[in-house]
Amino acid sequence: MTGLDIEITPEARDWVTRLGGSMMIRGSTRHGCCGGSASVPVADPGEPGDPAGYVSEIKEGIRVYVADDLRIEQPLTVRLEGFLGFRRLFVDGLEMAAGKSGQGESDV
Repeated sequence: MTGLDIEITPEARDWVTRLGGSMMIRGSTRHGCCGGSASVPVADPGEPGDPAGYVSEIKEGIRVYVADDLRIEQPLTVRLEGFLGFRRLFVDGLEMAAGKSGQGESDV
């Protein structure tokens, strides 16, 4: 993962620092209302329970754990959003494939 292009916004960096100084980026399956599913990237503060499936690197003073199964081919931005004390990290710039193969493709 050396040299991975990850930008952490100042707000996200400060928040993660207050929560221990580490975060993980992984895929999370989301199910649609019509039976489809998609794996979307999520970022969580903290360290993984089992770091064996992750690689890690220090970015902007934060220990970033990235799941081995994520294919990262473009720059990422981790940002913080929320209001009234509720905060969440978001990952921008990483697209992941839908869970059902062939959806939207023609067999012609």
